[in-house]
Order: sequence, then C-alpha cells, then structure tokens
Amino acid sequence: MIAKPDTTMVFVLAPSAEDRRALDATLDAYRRALAILGGTKGANLVALHEEAYEEIRARTGLPSRMATLALRDHNRRRQGEPIDDIPLDSKLFAVKGPDSVSVATIDGRVVIPYSVSGYSGGWDDFAEARLVFEASSMRIDVGVQAGAHSQKEIPMSNEGILARLGRVIAGVVNNAVDTAEASNPIAVAQQAVREIGKIAEEARAALGVAVAAGHRLKAKADDLDAEIRDLDGKIKTGLEKGREDLARAATGVQIDLEAQREALAKAIAENKAEIAEAEATLRSIASARADAAKRLEDAKRAERAVPAAATPSQRNDQRLADALAAVERVTGVPVKPAAAAAEVEELGRLQRQDAIEARLRAFREGQR
Repeated sequence: MIAKPDTTMVFVLAPSAEDRRALDATLDAYRRALAILGGTKGANLVALHEEAYEEIRARTGLPSRMATLALRDHNRRRQGEPIDDIPLDSKLFAVKGPDSVSVATIDGRVVIPYSVSGYSGGWDDFAEARLVFEASSMRIDVGVQAGAHSQKEIPMSNEGILARLGRVIAGVVNNAVDTAEASNPIAVAQQAVREIGKIAEEARAALGVAVAAGHRLKAKADDLDAEIRDLDGKIKTGLEKGREDLARAATGVQIDLEAQREALAKAIAENKAEIAEAEATLRSIASARADAAKRLEDAKRAERAVPAAATPSQRNDQRLADALAAVERVTGVPVKPAAAAAEVEELGRLQRQDAIEARLRAFREGQR
C-alpha cells in the first residue's frame, strides 16, 4: 500500500523565455478547458467526460492526461476564483536529475532548471503535483511522504556487472567438470565467450551513462560558479549605492546557490568514482574474455589431439584433464597437477599415518 503524501515539496522553476511562453500558453488552454466545463450540466465525472472531454481536446490542445485531471479539478474549484495553477501527475511531469524537471505543455515537453526551496506540512490535493503560476515566478508543488524510512541499499550497475562476470567465470568450473563426460567442452567454452561478450556490452553502456552524467553535472557546476561570482559584484554595487535591502536579498540568493554547489560537488565526486569503477570493470571483462578465448582454443586443440583409437575411458580422462587445466587458466583456481601425482599421493599417505600415530599417542597418555 502506497502511503498518502503528507508534506509539500516546492520546486522553484527557472524557465527560459521560450519555455515560459509554452507554459503560459498551456495555462491559457487550461483556463479555456475549465470554462468549457463551467458550461456543462454533468453531475459526476462520467457525465462530464462524456459531455466535455472530446470538446476540450479539440478546442484547447491539452494533453489527454491534463484534460482528464481538469474534470476532477473543475469539481473542487469555487466559482469565480482565479485559475493560476494546473494539476499534474507522473505522466505530465518528471524529475530528470538534480537540477532539471520535465513538464508537458500543449507544444510538447519542456525541460526546465529548478531549485528546491523547501518543504511545508500537509498535502490535500487530489493530484500528485500542481504547477503554480505567479506574477514573476513559477513553481511546482509536489506531494511527498515524509518521515524516516528504512532505505534498502541498491548496488551500483557496475557491481551487478562484476557479480555476473564472477558467476560466469565460477560457473566454468562446474560446467567443465559436470559436462566433461556427457558434452563437448568446446560448447562450454563458446558459451562462456558469448556470456562475457554480453556483459561487456552492458559495461560499456554503463560507462557511457556515467560519463554523460558527469558532463551534465560539470556544466551545471560551472553555471552555478558563474552565478555566484556575478552576485559578488551585484552585492558590492548594492552596498556602494546604499541599497542594503537589495544587497541582502542578493546575499540570500548567493547562499542558496552555494548550498546547491556543495551538493553538486558531492555528486561530481561520486560520479568520478563510478566512472573509475566502470573502467576497472571493463578491464576485468577484457581479461576474462581473453582467457575464455584461450580456453576455447585449447579445448579445440585438445579435442583434435585425442587419439582415434583411444578407449571411452581414456577419452573421458583426457577431456577432464583438459577442462580442469582450462579452468585453472581462467579462474586462477589450482587443480591437481598432472605431473608427480604418485609422489603427492605418497606424501598424503605419510601425512595420514602421522596423524594416526599422534592420535594413538594421545590415547596412551590419557589425553583423550
């Protein structure tokens, strides 16, 4: 069950002149839509929809979701009150990142920079958010659920890619041994190469996304730095001209921008770490792919080297030895050496005899 919003989060928008015109045109169209609804006789949402929805769409050009929300909004407004806001839902607006939000208009979607001015208690709107027009500013009020919630840690995409790569490499051990007698080890090696290739594509895509995000964060940080420097001059000018009121207001804006800059600095540092991890992931994948390709070539060579007159048991022994050797190259996990096997077994027997003698000695001395 989704918790009901109980807090209002305020996004202060900074649209360009072109985006402002598109939003103002959308507000004018929304006012016309409510005027159409004001002339209907529908007593409920179903009747209003049947009577006015198509007319609103045809005469105003509003997005379909905005026209649907207008039906509900019409019922909650008092007759004659100014119409300076538009209800929104998740299909009409979306936060695109730490500094921009996307909003639907009659001319298409626009992406607008924003800053969070703060929070206030309560949210009694039926809509998820509301676009509010004021004389010289514009904002989006969003209903959110406040309070402490346990946060589940979400692993980064590169961690997921590394985990998949590890599973592919580790799976080579089981696949090579389990299928040595019943399957062709070449097929196992070919499958490993294909899987690593897919993982490489995902890793490259993750790196591209991280790099693009880094460029956006850097550009926004440069813009904030320029604004902060520009306000330095304006504050000095205000004080020199005796306009302390203007200087005080500009100082408040500068402090807010500096707070945003600190948050961006942290995001930039995290982005750099993500890029470094993605690059390390690609290096790991390249190494694994080279080893897998070598294992595939070795498996093919081993199959060609098996004598035609070999017995089934001899062929199985040879395939198992080849598979284990390939596993050792890919995973670094040592396997039992083919040479000096008898000597190693003899040392094992001596070690077991020493353990038996030590146990008997402990019994004789009453230590057990």
